[in-house]
Amino acid sequence: YPSMIRRIQAPVMMKMLKPQEGEVILDAGCGAGFFTYELAKRCKLCIGIDWNLNEGLALATSRQSKVAYVKGDIQRLPFVSEVFDKLLLSSVLQMVEDDRALLGECHRMLKGNGVLVLSVPIEYIHLKRLNDYKQQLKEMFGSLGKAYYDYNEIIKLLPSVGFEVIETEYSPKWWGSLIFEVGLYLNYRFRFPYSSPLSFIFLYPIAYFDRFASKKQIGNEVIIKARKVPDE
Repeated sequence: YPSMIRRIQAPVMMKMLKPQEGEVILDAGCGAGFFTYELAKRCKLCIGIDWNLNEGLALATSRQSKVAYVKGDIQRLPFVSEVFDKLLLSSVLQMVEDDRALLGECHRMLKGNGVLVLSVPIEYIHLKRLNDYKQQLKEMFGSLGKAYYDYNEIIKLLPSVGFEVIETEYSPKWWGSLIFEVGLYLNYRFRFPYSSPLSFIFLYPIAYFDRFASKKQIGNEVIIKARKVPDE
């Protein structure tokens, strides 16, 4: 299904990653390969890895020579150390059992001073009742990990595993978060088909204006850019 929230985040992700022509980038937990494919247009090579690969990725690969997809466990990345210039974890960290181990693998994969960009859910800011349903939503989303982070918690976690936080930005912001939370609440309480392509057609154009209409630095997910601190 289309992912409204990932499309809203795409400009922020690209701005933080700043893919360059000579770089090799890893999209860990690539899902449907949306970011992988787009990043490959701007760098030397982008590799997407996920345990459950979409059949459509084979078609995407055939159309883009600078992209490749690997089926594998992101907690045990099948690559040699210090091979990637940049690494993306788009809404992945909260899904795994051992977040520190995954971040350790990311640190190992990145070259010296390599860049990690990740997004994680935090608090629901409009329909605060959703915060009371976090355990149920965790099960609904199939998360094996924390599912949600406190902002300060994730900011402190990264330095403890060898990363220096250099930039953060909420995305979606106020308006996009409102659209997302209303849809999520209707889906959870009344099984409203929030993820159906039909609802996406109507909701995404509205949420798209999130980056123009939102002035406050607030939102229900945060995107973080961090730099690897090389081992001494």
